[in-house]
Amino acid sequence: MTTYTGTQIVDPGLYYATQPFKLTSVDERGALPGAEDRTYRRVPMLIMMALAPLLGLAFVIFLPFIGFAMVARLAGEKAIELVGHLATQGARVLQPAWAPARAFLTRAKAAKPDTVAPTPDPWAEDVERQLADTTTDTAPKSDTHEH
Repeated sequence: MTTYTGTQIVDPGLYYATQPFKLTSVDERGALPGAEDRTYRRVPMLIMMALAPLLGLAFVIFLPFIGFAMVARLAGEKAIELVGHLATQGARVLQPAWAPARAFLTRAKAAKPDTVAPTPDPWAEDVERQLADTTTDTAPKSDTHEH
């Protein structure tokens, strides 16, 4: 196989880089991507046509395992997240809620009592009067029937 370098003008075809294994397709005559220190090798089409079904078969065989691995990873991450949340909540329960120093340092001055008399509320007075009337009207009456 002929070795090519990055930025070298090549014919259309499939090339792979040897350092970071990467396939590059060149559709028209042109330069290979990358710097001059990157080396490429041309993949003959007959070899690629022979390898394509094998690569497809490997993909079909390992696809379910990839799915199971992804589900297992997701379930593991959620389990770790749940355990961490439970540990945080458990530690929060064990912490004392009483913090006298914090309460002392955050106290404010006592509010001054209002010296202004509250304004009368005619509606509230009317409701109080009606309630007082209903409680006196519904008082139980004693029966003085003689037998």
